[in-house]
Amino acid sequence: MPDNAKLDWKTVAEETTKLLSELLQLDTTNPPGNEKIAADYLQGLLSQEGIESQILESAPGRSNLIARLKGRQPGKRLMLLSHTDVVPVNDPDQWKYPPFSGVVAEGYVWGRGALDMKSMTATETMVMLLFKRLKLDFAGELILAAVADEEQGSSYGGNWLVQNHPDLMRSDYVLNEGGGMPLQIGEQVFYTVDTTEKGLWWVRLRFKGAAGHASVPHQDNAIAKSARLIDRLAGHQFPKQIAPAVQEFFVRVGQALGPQGVRAAQVITSDNQQVDLKSLLAGTPLDANLVYAFTHTTCSPTMIRAGVKENVIPARCEFVLDFRFVPGYSREQIEETIEQLAGELAAELEIETIQHHPASESPISDPFYQIIEETVRQEIPGAQAVPYLLTGATDSRFMRQLGAAAYGFSPLSTQMSLSERTKLVHSANERIDIGSLKLGVKLLYTIARRALQVV
Repeated sequence: MPDNAKLDWKTVAEETTKLLSELLQLDTTNPPGNEKIAADYLQGLLSQEGIESQILESAPGRSNLIARLKGRQPGKRLMLLSHTDVVPVNDPDQWKYPPFSGVVAEGYVWGRGALDMKSMTATETMVMLLFKRLKLDFAGELILAAVADEEQGSSYGGNWLVQNHPDLMRSDYVLNEGGGMPLQIGEQVFYTVDTTEKGLWWVRLRFKGAAGHASVPHQDNAIAKSARLIDRLAGHQFPKQIAPAVQEFFVRVGQALGPQGVRAAQVITSDNQQVDLKSLLAGTPLDANLVYAFTHTTCSPTMIRAGVKENVIPARCEFVLDFRFVPGYSREQIEETIEQLAGELAAELEIETIQHHPASESPISDPFYQIIEETVRQEIPGAQAVPYLLTGATDSRFMRQLGAAAYGFSPLSTQMSLSERTKLVHSANERIDIGSLKLGVKLLYTIARRALQVV
């Protein structure tokens, strides 16, 4: 049976490039989404190869595609998960090539979603096609899920599917976005694997006050009360908590940085609650704000609305806070903190949840994580995988609710630096190098072969 060495990876990369280019030409900007055009495209492509799939529509135009290949004997179920919606383009004039052109130029595929995350849709679809074409003898099931609405909270995509069609989504292992970025630390290249994601609580808080003429100030000003609480919350330091993935990450990264890094890792992961991260990390490539977010629950004020005219004291003010909490912390603990910091204002405060989900994690002791680690070590000379906490959120959180071991791993080449790629996500001139597509499909294919015990 053909193995990695016998596949023409250059040809595979060319086909993956064409697939991605065609996906990028489909405008699935969310809102409104219209992921149906991507689902229809993928279904047609899979059908040509004899792979059956189904499209589940959560609302008109909000389509989710699921396809599966069954092995010849029982085994694990591996889901290749991605989302087909993309964020809006703010200013098309800033793009070198039109954002929905899918142009292949200068060694890159250009377009909105090239990095986030139609590239993974393309590589995962290619893995499914290779399994079918090569007639691989494997155990279990290979499932392809290309879902809607991830960029807007997944109410029409991953979350909807888990709530309404859990049997179709149930898997043992999941590969999704969130990791795979090459991180140069000292002489070592690490490939991040998203094993852990912080919890999220978007909350709208509201104060009422007494309206009046701005020329006659008074103490019952809704904006002033909001400002006091916002300042207290934004400046509050929640307790440090170290997730297992964070502990392992800093141990490995610290070793790569040498004596200073080892000392820094020990301090960061210690019980010491008061650490000057900027001084501790000076001269290292680690960002103090990001390290703080790895180890603490955070609060970011993001929106505020009040007032109708320059000279009118408003009768109400509402503002939105984005809380991201580490494993082991909860929304209830945050609510207690809000009430404590509100102090004399607590009785007047109205709290409304916009969106909430708990922190989620998959263990680094799981055999599937070890397969990812082994594949990186063997396929990328000199590199190693490292567990990573994602401060944001992906659809993996819903799959973990179903009991799956879900990991974010979409491997990219070292052609661009981490900072260069980070600036392109959700920005103008989003693009991915063809080398990354080749690496991505090769590694995901290899992981799938090992996980499903290809003979």
